[in-house]
Amino acid sequence: MRQVAEHYGIKVDRRGWCVCPFHPDRHPSMKLFPDIRGYYCFTCGVGGDQITFAARYLGVRNAAAARELAEAFRVPVEEPATYRERREAQLAARERRDMARFVKRSKLWLGLYRGLLCGSRRDPEDPHFLEGIHRLEYVEYLLDCLERHPEMIYRNGEAVRKIGEIERRAAGWYDEPGEDGTVPG
Repeated sequence: MRQVAEHYGIKVDRRGWCVCPFHPDRHPSMKLFPDIRGYYCFTCGVGGDQITFAARYLGVRNAAAARELAEAFRVPVEEPATYRERREAQLAARERRDMARFVKRSKLWLGLYRGLLCGSRRDPEDPHFLEGIHRLEYVEYLLDCLERHPEMIYRNGEAVRKIGEIERRAAGWYDEPGEDGTVPG
């Protein structure tokens, strides 16, 4: 962080304090934290990392600031050059976003279903008692797998189908039992 500030001509004392360039300032009010932890001005409240500092200082977007810093500090940046490389990078980014959404949604529904199963196991008279006894360990297993290996679960069609069933089951948890006494789901 210090190197970035000094690159733009800001004088930093030995403790990491400097005059904030983002508001009229006479006394050092901005603290530059060591390594990659960033900066914070205790007067105007701006803070962030090296890229946001350069972007705010130069009045450009973060991507342009990152390119400028990479060039200034001679850090090689590899950007996809061909159409095929750009397309593959876009598809990979989309898959990462889709997987993150899937994992977040799955953890939400599995956690909710786990709570419902735990509650049903406490009362043998609960209509979901046996379901709680039989399914809780499997749900905990799926939660553990999502935590440790989310990409494997995301790519496993059977696991995705089971999580979809669990989502529908949790959503219909309070539906009334049928005439034969079974709970739908």
